[in-house]
Amino acid sequence: MKAIFQFVARHPWLYVVLAFVLLIGAWTALILIAANNPPQEIKLAPTPPQP
Repeated sequence: MKAIFQFVARHPWLYVVLAFVLLIGAWTALILIAANNPPQEIKLAPTPPQP
């Protein structure tokens, strides 16, 4: 376990890569959820003409 911490300490740019991977994963999950659950359509009554 100590070797992993030493490796990450020597390569701090891995935090940036990990952050981008997490961001892309979150966006992908949100897009898939939105694609599988479209918004419900609500029919509105026509509005009367304004004078």
